[in-house]
Amino acid sequence: MKIQWLRVLLGGFLIEVILAVVLVGGFALAGVDLAKGISPGIATIIGVGCFVAAFGVAFWLGRGVAAGVALHGFLMGVVATLLYVALVAGSGQWSSAVAGYGATTFATLNGLRILGGLLGGMMSQRQRRLVPA
Repeated sequence: MKIQWLRVLLGGFLIEVILAVVLVGGFALAGVDLAKGISPGIATIIGVGCFVAAFGVAFWLGRGVAAGVALHGFLMGVVATLLYVALVAGSGQWSSAVAGYGATTFATLNGLRILGGLLGGMMSQRQRRLVPA
């Protein structure tokens, strides 16, 4: 099995772009100031968004992978998470992000992004088996 790294990197990048546009844009349109803190309701919305975005991108891009679709989805989620962590740490916001979410919630939300990618890849692979040739 050969890993299609360009597809993995593109998937991870797409996940983060979707999250930035939908979540940050959506919160801005709704007048929610994330700098004031992350409530449990907002954390739930972010968690669902992370999972759904990763699932959708991995499911969609997984259609073009010949083998190891679940691995590709997992890696897309990992790349997206690494991009997010790099952006937060690179902007000097690491401690405020972890403090805003709480360490457990921060880790859980990032884990949901990876889980969404894995399950999106698994479902893409499963759907391919169910569709008659």
